[in-house]
Parts: sequence; C-alpha cells; structure tokens
Amino acid sequence: MNKILRFYCIWLVYYATMWCCDTGFLEIENNCYFQKDVQFLRALINNSKYNKNSPSSDLNPIKLGWQIWENGRLVEFCSSPSTHTECRMEYILSGLIPSEIGNLTQLRKLSLESNKFNGVIPREIGALKNINDLTLSSNQLIGNIPSEIGELKSLEHLALNSNTLSGYLPPEFENLKNLKWVYLASNFFTGSIPSSFGDMEGITYLNLSNNQFDGVIPPALGKLSKLQYLNLSQNKLTGPIPVELGNLNLYRLNLEFNQLSGNIPSELGNLINLVNLDLESNQLSGIIPASLGNLVRLIELDLHNNQLSGPLPATVNGWLVLEKLNVTNNQLTGQLPIELGELTNLKSLNISFNNFDGIIPEKLLQIKGLEVLYIHANQLSGQISDDFCDEDKSKKILIYGNSFCPPYPECIKYIGKQTCEN
Repeated sequence: MNKILRFYCIWLVYYATMWCCDTGFLEIENNCYFQKDVQFLRALINNSKYNKNSPSSDLNPIKLGWQIWENGRLVEFCSSPSTHTECRMEYILSGLIPSEIGNLTQLRKLSLESNKFNGVIPREIGALKNINDLTLSSNQLIGNIPSEIGELKSLEHLALNSNTLSGYLPPEFENLKNLKWVYLASNFFTGSIPSSFGDMEGITYLNLSNNQFDGVIPPALGKLSKLQYLNLSQNKLTGPIPVELGNLNLYRLNLEFNQLSGNIPSELGNLINLVNLDLESNQLSGIIPASLGNLVRLIELDLHNNQLSGPLPATVNGWLVLEKLNVTNNQLTGQLPIELGELTNLKSLNISFNNFDGIIPEKLLQIKGLEVLYIHANQLSGQISDDFCDEDKSKKILIYGNSFCPPYPECIKYIGKQTCEN
C-alpha cells in the first residue's frame, strides 16, 4: 500500500510539473506566458524578416528586446537600435505594427523607437487600457492617429515624433486627461491645435514643432500650471502670442518660424524661470517689452527676423546669466544701452541689420567671454578699442556697413565700407 501511495505522489508531482500553466498560457523554460502576448512578439519577428538587420527568425519570442512579465502577462516591452534607450538591440524591427498589439491588455510601457516600422498605427492599440508610456518615435509610420487612442485613459507619456503621420489630431485626444509628456514633433499634422490641451492639467512637456498646424495658439494653454516646456515652432500658426502664456511656469518657450503677429506680450516677463525664449522668424512688431528684464534665468534670447522697433530696453541688465542675444534683422533704433556691458556671461551678440546708432558701450567690448559680435549693417560710430581682441584670435566680429573710424583692431578680418566722420 505504501508503495502505491509513494508512486501516486510521484505521479502527482510529475503531472503538476508538466501541466503547471492555466488555459491560455504557454510553458516556456519552466515559466508560464500568456499565449496571446507571445503571439504579438512572434508577429514582430515575422514582420521583420525581410529586413537585413532583423532578429533571427528562430529567436525565442521571450528573448526579443527587453521584457518585463508579471503573473504571466507582458507589462513592459522595449526594443530599439538607438544608443539613447535603455534597451538597445543589435537588430531592427520593421514592417507593420502587428494587429496583435491589441492582445497586450496588461501592458504598461511600450517603446519601439528608431526602428523601421511602416504603415499605420493599428486601431487595436485602443485595447491597451493600462498603458501609461507609449513611444513609437523615429519610425516610418503614416496616416492619422487612430481615434481609438482616446481609449488610453491611463496614458501619461506619448511620443510619436519623427514619423510621417498626418491629418488632424483626433477629437478623442481630449480624453487623455492624464498626459504629462507629449512629443508629436516632425510629422505632417494639420489643422488647429486643439484647445482641449488646456484641460490636461498635469502636462509638463508639450512639443508639436515641425508640423503644419495652423490657426492661433489656443489661449487655453495658459491654464497648464505645470507646463515647463512648450515648443510650437516651425508650423503655420498665426495671430498674436496669447497673453495667457504669461501664467505658465515655463523654462523653455519656442514659437520660432511661424507667422505670429502683434506685439510681444509684456506678460511674458512673468516667466521668471525661463531659460530659453525663441520667437525668431515671425511677424512680430512693436517694442521689446521692458518686462523681459525680469527673466533673470534667461540664457538664450532669440528675436531675430521680425519687425520689432524701438530701442533695446535698459532692463537688459536683468539678464545676468545671458549667453546669447540675437535681434538681427528687425527695425530697432536708438543707442545701445550701457547696461549691455553688465552681461558678463555673454558669449554671442548679434544686433546686425537694424538702425542702431551711437557708440558701442565700452564695457561691452571688455566682456572676456564674448566670442561672437555681429554689429554690421547699422549706423554705429566711434572707434573699436584694441582691448576687444585681447589675445584671443578666434573671436568672430563683423562691423561692415557702419560709421566706425580707424584704427581697427587686428582681429577684425573684414572692415567693409565705413562712413567715418571724425
């Protein structure tokens, strides 16, 4: 009897070992994996087989990329040839994103950046109800963002940049209330920027640059109290810069290369944490607001290629850490404020192609770190001290098209035409 009982116990242990996985799960290397999750991984391998740098066709699916499983379900997956990711692989995934992506109902993170996926984003992506991080950037994806993306209500991080996506952003975007990081740059999106972005209260990063968005900048963006980075550059945006942007807590604001018009709002002077302000290549007019002197953390200010007029404000002395100032190709007038000489961290100053007159502040030429000084095509006069050149022969300086008188410092390689009046 004891022998029979011992045999029965051994048989139970063996049977339990052989059949440990529940229905719908596969036993692979003594672990259980949800069969439909594995099907997605296998489809990635199969769809990539025509690419010369593809993963081996006999690669075990659970060895593809970087994976995290919990209770037999795939919860994180990352595969990218990029050196900037935590999951760099030697192979490249390509072809269509499999419709089996809809099987990954427990997935929280998916990163497939810098591969060669083509075709559209499958509508089945709407089944990823638990996903909070979706990165499909730097592929060859085309078509619209499917409306089903509005089902991803847990989504916090969305990166679809550097593809060939097009069309309007779907209205269902307004359902993504938990978004914190949105990177849709370098595509072909059209239409207006949805005002519903203003309802995404937790968003900290919004980059819609290098698309074909038109219309005005939604004033509703001014409600995003946690927004730190806003880049809407290289679009077809028109109208004024909303004064509501002055309510934000930005460290970078980039609106360059649009068709914005009107004055620079004085309210931008409220952005006291701003490090970079780029408004170049628009149709902005009026004066440079004195309130911008409040931006004491500003490192780069670029206002070039607009229609700005009036003088540089004396409040420039608030920019104590400023390294780059570019106001070239405007209609600025008056004398250069002596306060420019207080910007001891200045490395590059470009005030060319304006109507500045008078002499250059002496202290400006004494700034040791000033490497680039473009003051050409103005009405400046006087002399330029030899002290500017110092022992640094690498300084870049252009002075042509003014009224400077000789002698000229040796580091100035091209004097050009000067209307000298002693």
